[in-house]
Amino acid sequence: MLLIGPAVVLGAFLLFLVQPLEGKRLLPLFGGSGAVWSACLLFFQTVLLGGYLYSHALTRRLRPARQALVHAGAILACLLAPRLTSAAGGGSAHVLAALSREVGLPYFLLSATSPLLQHWYSLLAPEGRPYRLSAWSNAACAAALVSFPFLLEPRFGLRRLGALWNWGFYAECALLLLAAWMLWRRSPDAPPRSLVSGTPPRDRLRWIAWSALGSAFLMSTTTHLCQVVAPAPLLWVLPMLVYLMSFVVVFAHDGYEPRRAAGRAILGLLAMTASMLYLDVEAVFAAKVALYALGLLLVCLFCHGELAALKPEPRRLTSYWTHVAAGGALGSLAAGFLSPAVLKGYFELPLLMAAAGALCFWKLRLASRWARQAAAMGAILAATPALALVEGHYSGLVEAGRNFYGCLRVLDEPAAAGRPALRKMLNGLVVHGSQFRAEERFTAPTTYYGRNSAVGLLLSRGGGPRRVGVIGLGAGTLAAYGRPGDLFRFFEINPMVIEMARRDFRYLSASRADVEIVEGDARISLAAAAPAAFDLLVVDAFTGDSIPPHLLTREAFALYLRHLAPGGTLALHISNQYLDLTTAVRALAADAHRPCTRMTSPAIPAAGVLAASWMLVENHESDSLPAVRFPVWTDDWNSLLPALK
Repeated sequence: MLLIGPAVVLGAFLLFLVQPLEGKRLLPLFGGSGAVWSACLLFFQTVLLGGYLYSHALTRRLRPARQALVHAGAILACLLAPRLTSAAGGGSAHVLAALSREVGLPYFLLSATSPLLQHWYSLLAPEGRPYRLSAWSNAACAAALVSFPFLLEPRFGLRRLGALWNWGFYAECALLLLAAWMLWRRSPDAPPRSLVSGTPPRDRLRWIAWSALGSAFLMSTTTHLCQVVAPAPLLWVLPMLVYLMSFVVVFAHDGYEPRRAAGRAILGLLAMTASMLYLDVEAVFAAKVALYALGLLLVCLFCHGELAALKPEPRRLTSYWTHVAAGGALGSLAAGFLSPAVLKGYFELPLLMAAAGALCFWKLRLASRWARQAAAMGAILAATPALALVEGHYSGLVEAGRNFYGCLRVLDEPAAAGRPALRKMLNGLVVHGSQFRAEERFTAPTTYYGRNSAVGLLLSRGGGPRRVGVIGLGAGTLAAYGRPGDLFRFFEINPMVIEMARRDFRYLSASRADVEIVEGDARISLAAAAPAAFDLLVVDAFTGDSIPPHLLTREAFALYLRHLAPGGTLALHISNQYLDLTTAVRALAADAHRPCTRMTSPAIPAAGVLAASWMLVENHESDSLPAVRFPVWTDDWNSLLPALK
């Protein structure tokens, strides 16, 4: 246990730490936060399942001494195999290939560690409790989850973190080799067995189903919190932490009571229902998020408690964990990939709440009459958010669509308070543009781009033809400022935004300028293009929760300046409810020896104009700039913590 326990804990910590580390490192190479993170999720879940299958096959088909020798060979292969670096590219296939080359073998080895060492522990200490190691493993994952954004990322660059991770991996390999040597030396008696014998199909399905439900609930709650409740940075950490700690609780202690857990899960669903329907996010944000976290915790304790109650004897341990991993992958894929393809809005959480409520009622069907009636009422109430959210989603709806970049809606709002009827584009809660429907006002720029805004004042100046680049299309509002002879080139990563801007809004078609749209990640597109000599380059990608850090680093700034004409202006839209990017931009401008000015403009409701904050960076060098006490963000180091309001 002195070797196996530390090996399980360190392996789980490294396993969870490498995921955000690699995903963030690949952003500047492949661009598109959503595409990169989706590809990373697919890769890590697939390899995790592969590691569990390997550990299951190893423990079932070989005697313990042979297991030790084969796994020692796998460890040495991971240590000796070269890790290849990747060049910039595009597409999920390239991201998967890069991850395979750089961390594929180490991640595979770490994935197999927890189930394999639990099995070895059951052989070396038959009187022990190997499943308790799973609680330790999940606690280590939770520690890695919290430490990366709040402790490690703010203090170390990616290269330094990568080096520290490598040293941790070498230590883990040493512990694994010692554990393999201990197993080989003692060589306990455990004859080979068939890969699939000994477990009824019903038990296998239950292992997969309970795991899938918990995983799907995690993914759906995270999406709902970050897209529907509040686009707040780092909010995704809380649901994952709750999910991991539920595993810690149920596998650290025995004595699970199904009916009590089902009753608590219904209370959790009711807490979510109250938060979803009755709490105003502006007034009680903390309470609203806390109720979602409580609901997720109680539902996960129910799902994972059922899993813990179904755990088999240690000789079938690896089969059990392989099915649990398969269920987790299925739940994540259903909520993260299938839902965007099938559902037009963020409906998966309320639909899962309705299903979970029905399941809890079924678990309590043999309880007392009072308990059955209370469970039935709770299940009915847990289903009401699904109806309410669907009704709200389609109120005033013109068009809706969804992909892994988010849920886009085009809504028509009636006239109000002296303001004519308006058409809006929203991504979750974030407004991406609006346009008046009245014929005489449809060319008026609105939202953050009114004529009183910094970018509006710049584009309203007189002069000859201009070349304007815009990162972030939205509804295409800035095209309203186009004049004959102007060139407006928009860079947009989401094809659905392009489609809706062209079909449902008239800014692009009515513009008097020549309008071009470049689909794809702006940084990669700019890096591949010849210098464009823009008179104005607008960067408008920082209003939501998913701040693309690779667009706000020293390397990105150098790229922007390369595409600006001498004397041109770089305008960065930094309006954000949760982040103040002013000092970060000032530090980047000072690092490039460029003067920088912050300009704000008030909201004008009657004109459909929102309050806006812009940073204007002039493309001429200056040596008399004020000192900025803020670290310069780079591709190697950047953290949102210093920018939180």
